[in-house]
Amino acid sequence: MVRFSDIINIKDKKKAKVMPEEQYSREDKFRLSDSQVFQHVDKEQEPVETSSESKTSLEIVTYYEKFIERAMDVRERVKGDKGISPSPILSDLHYIIEKDLIDKLYEYAMSAQEDYEDMVIHTIDVTFTALTIGKGMDYDIRMLLRLGLAAFLENVGMYKIPDSILKSTGELGEEEVKIIKKHPEISYEILGQMGKRYQWLADVAHQIHERSDGSGYPLGLKDDKILELASIIGLVDTYSAMIKNRPYRKKFIQTDAIKSIVRLSKGQFPSRIVKVFINQISLFPVNSYIKLNNRSIGKVISTDKNQPLRPTIELLYDGSGNKLGKPQVIRLSDNPLLYIDGNAKLDDLP
Repeated sequence: MVRFSDIINIKDKKKAKVMPEEQYSREDKFRLSDSQVFQHVDKEQEPVETSSESKTSLEIVTYYEKFIERAMDVRERVKGDKGISPSPILSDLHYIIEKDLIDKLYEYAMSAQEDYEDMVIHTIDVTFTALTIGKGMDYDIRMLLRLGLAAFLENVGMYKIPDSILKSTGELGEEEVKIIKKHPEISYEILGQMGKRYQWLADVAHQIHERSDGSGYPLGLKDDKILELASIIGLVDTYSAMIKNRPYRKKFIQTDAIKSIVRLSKGQFPSRIVKVFINQISLFPVNSYIKLNNRSIGKVISTDKNQPLRPTIELLYDGSGNKLGKPQVIRLSDNPLLYIDGNAKLDDLP
């Protein structure tokens, strides 16, 4: 996989440029408006380019960075009480859906270095993971656009929560928890300012933390009272938070996070969505560490929807625990004598 740092040199990623308001407006003039995007989704899709791997990787990295910039721009606009324009976001979503880049962007996001603010990374992870689930739900391009936009903007209310709370390394008090739990309502208010046409978007953001058994918040909705997009994003939001480090805890191993989601699914998430999630993400998802039956250790770099237990592995250590001078890539589907014997924790690697 080509890393972003290998292609584009950024002096200070954490202070990456955010498009000024005038540039944002100017750029919109050269992009499909949100109305144009939704009006033309039924047109025949252009064939996916069969360019070289390096060109494809460059395109993936470029669009990953573009979505990072979009997320940072949204953050600054929310903090500055400025309006959010969905047009450029929809235009970029339309492109990656038409070019069938969702899976590759998801895999890259799961492997990319976390050099940005946690909430920005979380936004990108949730967006590409949700789109992956949407593909498994057989959503058409119109529904994928709605899902992608909702996933990208579902957490805007968190930008109004004080950093002293979000970045706290200690146990939060009762009042601090109450403040955090207000973010769906804040998101609803922010997105509600986009007008009646996008009321559905505000409604989805309002329901992200609702659960089918009524145990969610802020409204305690149950079952079919919860929008399907909200259930998908709610599940993905939970999973994405679990597999990333937080100030107050270390990240979960991805397989453990998936098993936890399955346990939570009994009553909290619709079974159909959970089944698609498991099929799309795999029990051994991208960027998870595994050990093989020959005792070698590697990292999953891509999954096979047809053979979910036989992904492609980048071997890092041999069976004797020796680090390989040059990582080796093997497709388990092409090696019938090898199989995954379990997970390996990063801290346990030699």
